[in-house]
Amino acid sequence: MKKLLLLTLLSCASSAPLWAQNPVNSPRPQAAPAGAAGAITQVAQGTGKITGTIVDSISGKPVEFATIALINAANGKTVDGTVTNEKGHFSLNRVANGTYTLNISFIGYETKELKNITISANDQEANLNRVQLSGSQTRLQEVTVVGEKPLIEDKVDRMVYNAEKDITNAGGTAADVMQKVPSVSLDQDGNIQMRGSSNVRVLINGKPSTVMAGSVADALKQIPADVIKTVEIITSPSAKYDAEGTAGIVNIVTKKNSLQGVTGSVTLTGGTRASNGNGNIGIKQGKLGINVNAGVNRFYSKGAMNINQMNQSRDQNTGQVFENNVAQVGTSTVDGMFGFGQLGLEYDLDEKNSLAAGIRVNTGSFKMRSHQSATNTMAGQNDAGTGFGEPTLVDEYNLSMKNNNQRLSMDLNLDYTHLFKKPQQELTLLALYSQTDQDNSVNQTRYEVEGPLRSTLLNENEGLNKELTFQADYAHPMPKNTLLEVGAKGILRDVSSESLYNGSGQNSGFSYDQNVIASYLSYGFNLNKKTQVKFGGRYEYTDVAGNFANPEQDFTTNYDNFIPNITLAYDLKPNMKLRTSFTQRIQRPQLFFLNPYRQQQGPNVIVYGNPRLDAELTDSYEVNYSTFFKTTSINISAYMRVTDNAIESVSDVVDEITYVTFNNIAKNKTYGTSISGSTKPIPAWNINGNLNLYFVDLNAPFASNSGWMYNINVSSGYTFGKGISAQFSGGFNSDRVQLQGIASSFSYHNLAIRKELFEKKGALSLGMDNPFREALRFENELSGRSITSGLPFRTESLVTQYNRGFRLTFEYRFGKMQQQGPPKRKKSIRNDDAKQGDGGGVQN
Repeated sequence: MKKLLLLTLLSCASSAPLWAQNPVNSPRPQAAPAGAAGAITQVAQGTGKITGTIVDSISGKPVEFATIALINAANGKTVDGTVTNEKGHFSLNRVANGTYTLNISFIGYETKELKNITISANDQEANLNRVQLSGSQTRLQEVTVVGEKPLIEDKVDRMVYNAEKDITNAGGTAADVMQKVPSVSLDQDGNIQMRGSSNVRVLINGKPSTVMAGSVADALKQIPADVIKTVEIITSPSAKYDAEGTAGIVNIVTKKNSLQGVTGSVTLTGGTRASNGNGNIGIKQGKLGINVNAGVNRFYSKGAMNINQMNQSRDQNTGQVFENNVAQVGTSTVDGMFGFGQLGLEYDLDEKNSLAAGIRVNTGSFKMRSHQSATNTMAGQNDAGTGFGEPTLVDEYNLSMKNNNQRLSMDLNLDYTHLFKKPQQELTLLALYSQTDQDNSVNQTRYEVEGPLRSTLLNENEGLNKELTFQADYAHPMPKNTLLEVGAKGILRDVSSESLYNGSGQNSGFSYDQNVIASYLSYGFNLNKKTQVKFGGRYEYTDVAGNFANPEQDFTTNYDNFIPNITLAYDLKPNMKLRTSFTQRIQRPQLFFLNPYRQQQGPNVIVYGNPRLDAELTDSYEVNYSTFFKTTSINISAYMRVTDNAIESVSDVVDEITYVTFNNIAKNKTYGTSISGSTKPIPAWNINGNLNLYFVDLNAPFASNSGWMYNINVSSGYTFGKGISAQFSGGFNSDRVQLQGIASSFSYHNLAIRKELFEKKGALSLGMDNPFREALRFENELSGRSITSGLPFRTESLVTQYNRGFRLTFEYRFGKMQQQGPPKRKKSIRNDDAKQGDGGGVQN
């Protein structure tokens, strides 16, 4: 009761200012668009500085991403440029002495010129304060808006990968996009990892989706790359975010327009491993805005496997130890079909009040077919107990497996925003309902080597995950350009599972309720001109109840957590920043980890969840250094994570069957550094790269493991002119240390060539996935001692994926557009508190 009373008091305090927002770091210089002020011919060199803030002339709100071009008044040439940040602020540094004209432009506004700006030996800084832009009512006929952002952007609190600028993504899926995101990698099963940790929260447009509660790897395949605008990587979330995400948050932002009129695009792809088609249309007329997006994606692949499982067993009567070996050789095919649809509505009730609503539906099926030959041998221990005798054949059979997965997910949101008289003072009320139905069936048929049927096994599961969320946020501007915020949130989760084993549903029912109530507050201030401080806390109360078909297995629990965070940033130079942060994170398990359904993933492999898992608690430390000069930016981070109650997969062997589940191991420690950067040696050529090097130490009562790991990715693009461009991306992941073994290293590379058509309204792209390699081979090892018997076991597997592929993509954009004022910043719910499934486990 005391906890609920505290939460109520915090919620009622929403009229009080409780947050301060730091001024954002100025973005690095970028080329001004041709046609706005000409191409940059040289970078100004000197010690001068020009600053200012761009605002809308009517509303007084900041205009973010406005283009700033610095023009030499003597010769009319553009010598430097940048864009405004989220607060409309810009800064041009290292400006040489002279007289300049400042050209300011943004779509939907009249271009503005400020002349006779002088930098001299006596006056090295020109502060233009607030510069007003007037809205333009000019209608643009059949135009395409082309952004000038770089591929990778380093912002004050996140890294941003501009996926729409990477042509190797055309015709792919979100899984292809994630391979190129800084600090992010995919393991061999397609699961997201950030800085070596799979404990990552994935959002879509800032909102959670229950589609991620099952297999994140499968969910990524449902999202076409062509609808993704950017991917945001937040490694040190503030108190405003839910306390989930040991490693951080990945936010996938889809394409959307805020322009008046009707716009849209169509994308069609045909390929050897995947084909898809999607389209979107946006309508903005007066106060009403409508966005519709829909598409379908199909993928198909082939593979091969060679698996050897060894375990020892003891005869209960004689005490003699035997060594059992099961060898499996076979092939597999995968066929998936996914579809999605999204409808978004926005309506401005008046200048101060607006409503937004949306619905997103994902549906699909995933089929795997496998044919294997299995041989089982056994050898008894010799009399001396030093080894085993000659193995004898125990069993031999052929196996056919059919694994079918079907899923249907839906997200419904309703948002209300009220703006007060003061700029940046606002109240938002948000509601979200999400639901995912996920059905799985495994049909396993065994045949004698000669051909007759031996046995059949059919396992089925119907899983349902529902979430209802309410959230309130209040922002209040304070003196000296600070913003205070307070918020409250409630999440109601209901997870259920019904299973059938060979037609019997006895003792297979399961339901799990998880309710979270939270409040947050934060405060930030400038200690001096160069130092910013931001700190805060988040209180979360969790109530859990598990119900089984057998009432004796029912359980309830509750716990509360106070999650602090603090960030200190120091400007070493105008183009150089040092930042350090500390935060705690909590991660609750979701459906994939909780579902006790025993899924047969192979003839001798069974995977199931653990409904009694506790939440993880992590202390996270980070030091970050970022700088930019000319056309180059560099970001270096050192980090440490210490996780108690870490959720890890645990394998045990009983009667030649490998059981894989999840437990809270004692501790997981990770120490690492990540380096990312981008550069443009010449205007037509860009290079981007990322390196993550880290050491992991895993400790549990029954096993331990540790070691160094790394992953690296690089991309490069070149523009040849006449609408022709090419891009390369590639990466390498080292062997991965696991609690009970080693996961194989792997690499990838992609090429793409693009030709723009129809005056840049269309394009044709040829994409090549791993063109110089026919197949990718994973050599994995799982070993340890059985928790049940204490005897050793070992599984060695060689899995081959034929991942060479080619695809041809056609894109076409259409519409008549007109901007009326700056786009509004939208608030959204972020359920970041629950650990999502990675769909991992044992390859078969």
